[in-house]
Amino acid sequence: MKKFAMLIALAVASVASSQAQNLGVKAGYNFASLSGKTVEASNVKGTSGFYAGMFLNLPIGDVLALQPELLYSRQGAKWEYSLLNKQYEQRIQMDYLNIPVMAQVNLGPLTLQAGPQFGFLVGKPQISYHSGNNTASSAVDKSAYASFDFGVGAGLAIHLTNHLFLEARYTHSLTNAFDKNNTSLRNAAISRDNDFKNSVLSLGLGVSF
Repeated sequence: MKKFAMLIALAVASVASSQAQNLGVKAGYNFASLSGKTVEASNVKGTSGFYAGMFLNLPIGDVLALQPELLYSRQGAKWEYSLLNKQYEQRIQMDYLNIPVMAQVNLGPLTLQAGPQFGFLVGKPQISYHSGNNTASSAVDKSAYASFDFGVGAGLAIHLTNHLFLEARYTHSLTNAFDKNNTSLRNAAISRDNDFKNSVLSLGLGVSF
């Protein structure tokens, strides 16, 4: 899959060398979660994050365009669970360097978009624990997590001016966010399977130059 990502990058570079192009920046809010099966006593919920980065818009005719992006994205999830008759909350924070490659259909001020996303885990994931007024946090060994994430995204953009737009996108991973052989989630009474996939709703603002 990583080799496929490199082939996509080469194809984009080839198109960029032969087409008019627009460079831009974008940033916004992530409502992130992890979809998967938890134990009965545990409920997974969404948590807030952010994304920021740049994009290159490559028109292909009057209606179609290809838009590769490079985004820093904070994702994760929140679990609420009971253990020994006590209520706990646990947050997992994961930072990714994401490379979406969106095919776009331009319909006047509205743009529809969809395409694959290649993600690479950066830094050490953070876990924080909350129980009553007690809070603790720690960095987690990256070996408990998958270093590569592959997903698909779809969304739309509304152009406010020729250079300013609002954007909404939903991205869902097709690969597991965790190492299925690692017992961290099982030991924390969250999941017996370690089978969770990233799920992110992004809302943001972009500027093209």
